[in-house]
Amino acid sequence: MTRESSLWPWLLQRLSGIFLSLGVLIHFWMLHSRGGPPTYNEMVARLGSPGWISFYLFLLAVLIYHGLNGFWAIFLDFDTSTSSKAVFKLVLYIIGLGTFATGALILGWKP
Repeated sequence: MTRESSLWPWLLQRLSGIFLSLGVLIHFWMLHSRGGPPTYNEMVARLGSPGWISFYLFLLAVLIYHGLNGFWAIFLDFDTSTSSKAVFKLVLYIIGLGTFATGALILGWKP
């Protein structure tokens, strides 16, 4: 692997870590800043808002990318064949897309 080809995954891993940190802080602040857990009605109202749905979809996408890119980086540390890398990458894509689709459906996203 060349230095140029590994720059983007490395950079995106760091940026996604920063976005995750900020997103989790916003998430915890919104859930726990009012002196107790949110009520059912507050959660229904929040998840009915396109802004919050977009926020949670973005947070989910960044989380999936960060986690699976981390697995990919660990996998690259092992000396494996090209076909093993291709299969593992395909498995990661399937896991990522499946997880995002499931999360989007749970959030009530309608494309």
